[in-house]
Amino acid sequence: MKSKTSFINRGILSNDFKRYTWVGIVYLLGLLATVPLQLVMAYTQPEEIKAGYNAYTYLRVLQFDYSPLPLMLLLIVPVLTGLLLFRYLQSGKAADMEHALPIKRETLYNTHILAGLVFLLVPVIITALVSWALVAGLGIDFLQGKDILAWLNAALLMNLLLFMSTVAVGMFTGLSAVQGLLTYILLLVPSGLSFLILHNLSMYVYGFPYDYYGSNLEKLSPLLRLPVSNQPLQTGEIVFYLLICAVLYFLGRYLYQRRKIEAAGDAITFEVLRPIFKYAVTFCTMLLLGSYFHDAQRSISWTYFGYLLGAVLGYFLTEILLNKSLYVFQWQRVKGLGIYGLVIIGLIGLLYTDCTGYEKRLPELSQIENVYMDSYFHPLIYGDEMYARGGFKPSKTIFIDQDSIARIHTLHQQIIAHRGEEKGAALGHARLHPERRERVCLAYELKNGRHIYRNYVISAAAYKEQLKPIYESREYKIHHYEVLRANPDTVKLIDLYSCEGNKHVRIVEPDRIKQAIAVLQKDVLAQSFEEMTMNERPPWANINIMLALPDSQDNMPAVASDGTMTVPQDNYYQMGMSWQKSYVNFERWLQSAGLYDKARVLPGEDIVHAIINYAPGGVDENSYRKLMEAQNMEEKPGVLKLTDPDKLELCLRKYQGGYTKGPAYTVFFKVYSGNNFSGTIPSAEAPDFIRQHFVR
Repeated sequence: MKSKTSFINRGILSNDFKRYTWVGIVYLLGLLATVPLQLVMAYTQPEEIKAGYNAYTYLRVLQFDYSPLPLMLLLIVPVLTGLLLFRYLQSGKAADMEHALPIKRETLYNTHILAGLVFLLVPVIITALVSWALVAGLGIDFLQGKDILAWLNAALLMNLLLFMSTVAVGMFTGLSAVQGLLTYILLLVPSGLSFLILHNLSMYVYGFPYDYYGSNLEKLSPLLRLPVSNQPLQTGEIVFYLLICAVLYFLGRYLYQRRKIEAAGDAITFEVLRPIFKYAVTFCTMLLLGSYFHDAQRSISWTYFGYLLGAVLGYFLTEILLNKSLYVFQWQRVKGLGIYGLVIIGLIGLLYTDCTGYEKRLPELSQIENVYMDSYFHPLIYGDEMYARGGFKPSKTIFIDQDSIARIHTLHQQIIAHRGEEKGAALGHARLHPERRERVCLAYELKNGRHIYRNYVISAAAYKEQLKPIYESREYKIHHYEVLRANPDTVKLIDLYSCEGNKHVRIVEPDRIKQAIAVLQKDVLAQSFEEMTMNERPPWANINIMLALPDSQDNMPAVASDGTMTVPQDNYYQMGMSWQKSYVNFERWLQSAGLYDKARVLPGEDIVHAIINYAPGGVDENSYRKLMEAQNMEEKPGVLKLTDPDKLELCLRKYQGGYTKGPAYTVFFKVYSGNNFSGTIPSAEAPDFIRQHFVR
């Protein structure tokens, strides 16, 4: 009987209940207001509003990011409870009085832990039971017991983890404010430090796939796991968090038994932890400010300045905190910072010189099973289910054709061969390389089951010889253009919306739909590398293709007499693409179908005239803004005014949007409908009649 009761002390437990029961009551009231009350409020809405409800309307009440209050309760109350129950440790007199009692420290520790668990877990359980009773009593079919159970599991686990973290942190700090702050920092460290390390590695290791390894980092931190991801906790996560709670419990108990009473008021209560704390803070602040200045300035000099500033701030602010004094700028401490700096310089040097051979590593062609190549890693990271809707799934760009694999392997060889040129500008590529850049993400699956990941940003022009056969291959285009994977039999509607005017064409006849899809597929397959990557010319129109999902192909959108359409969105998948000016087959088909004039703006019919001016220094943001306000541009001396339909048509096909670096001609199109538009024609592509007009 003695062994059973010595685990806790009833007197201490009763005292905790008398002093802090209000915490549990306030917590319970807050939880009841954020879950059951919200369910009742949603259920009692007028019928016309409830008619538009779906499962998400009620499920979001159980999500911790639905409103700030439940998330704040979850993040603040467990930490506050831990601070209150062990507050006596941070005051010398209170600690003396508590430890003067004839009670073992282990018993004190266990008793306060039990009181805290009662204050936190009982309100959560009551809230879940009340919510379940309301759902059953009101007949809310959208919610099930498993949904409430998932909320209960997450809430219990997060309360337990935050509380045990606060208690453990309180054992090695003697300041309540520092205890609360360090608790949140400790829980953010797994995600935050991983992010900073990976981000800084990507600066120095050419080809390091930061985006791939940096994905899902929020799952490492319970403070980010629930607000960022609304997915229920998986079994592996639950087991992992429970193990962490157990470790924190035993660590806190171990430190409590060895903590000195007179350490109250010290920032760090154990001498051995002081240098670890100091250099950990220095390292984190250094990485943080280095990453900030890198992203803000894209300069190696600013990045190193961020490292220096972060290290100095982190080091000396920690010294001030540990010594509780501003007089910390002595030679011995400066010497410690200098030694730290030399170690960091050595690490950066090792990374930059690629001492491990990571940057040169390339799998043998014969060992490659397949290779993923795209401009991002998202399909590999999150899977098709994150992007799929119904039965129409996006294509992972995994190449299995041996010719395609060989071309990608050759491209990778060339990237590695020229890595010295690219790496020198890696911190400032956006400024040093104004030309078009291609992002290349590679993931090799080898025949032995291993995977190799790389990420590069390269010049499309510099690697045109290697990129061109890859981009023009049928396999690449099937991966990147949804229309090539579309089944014409499932297409129910094609809408064309002119980019520059009020033209609109809708195709609903099955025969015409099949013909349109066929010619669009033919044009996409015929596109060249230059048209796919270096085309700055605006399309004639945007194309919206509506496909029926497999389980609803007999349902058609409802089209009213005035042309408006009601689409049952749950039954359809909408696919978007553009009618590029290089799509000659689609253009001819529209002409033969009598739809061409209705689908795009035409000279004479839609365009009044065009005003052209010469910009020898190119077109930047300021000059382009002036061009957009060029209603009175025709009054300027020396400008060219075009009304001839053939010349206007040529300008329509040549002009492009955006800015130009070299000499160019600005063009302003006046439209009858009032939707005027403008752009530029590079000097090298300008028709002869424009160049001749501006010859001086």
